[in-house]
Amino acid sequence: MVWLLFGALARAGDLGGERMRWDVTYAGMVAGEAWAEAKVDGGTLLLSGGAKNADWYEPFYKIDDWVQSTWIPGEGSLRYETRFREGRFHQDQDMRFEESGIEVARRQLKSEGWKEWTTPYPASPGAEDPVSALYAMRALEGDGPWTLQVFSGKKSWPLSIEPVERATMDTIFGKDTPVRVVELKALHEGDVKQRGRFFVTLTDDERRIPVRAVIKTNIGSIKADLVSYAAPTGE
Repeated sequence: MVWLLFGALARAGDLGGERMRWDVTYAGMVAGEAWAEAKVDGGTLLLSGGAKNADWYEPFYKIDDWVQSTWIPGEGSLRYETRFREGRFHQDQDMRFEESGIEVARRQLKSEGWKEWTTPYPASPGAEDPVSALYAMRALEGDGPWTLQVFSGKKSWPLSIEPVERATMDTIFGKDTPVRVVELKALHEGDVKQRGRFFVTLTDDERRIPVRAVIKTNIGSIKADLVSYAAPTGE
């Protein structure tokens, strides 16, 4: 589900109406696209994201993913919904965060048909889901490193955000845009260290717009570059 990380990146605060789209490239070719959008819903934010492969890539591996987080900035996630369609892997998930605990309802396609089950987990006050954590990252102050607590389906784990460098790069906002690169490090389920390295490049200003994300693995790098941006309606 690493493609959804690209579609998840956005900024905490007054985000209503912000929309972003990235081209995702692999081996130098555009293999798909990812998107993110924030909407205000009462006192919460609905943070939606998704990813889809390019038509030419579909014979190799079809991807059509969607996620949505219901989030209160500074307080954590309330709900995290996902729909993953990656090759033969089809799964829907609905995580609800309550003071009494976290309930996760899953629906997964098996060889014999769809299987549904619900599992309770201990409460994790203030925890983010994988989407809201990446939104919250944009509101962090100071020079870092920073740590956020994330619940991703079976347990809570720390997401470490470590500064790499400040630089300039050409973006859709102009040449030599000041940017800041950070590396995200996580413990996955079962305390197994993540495979590959995940870098995010943010504009070095108060908006901290994610203009690039790169996942480096032993079979190559997946890169997402921002190609369109709509500012929050309040700006």
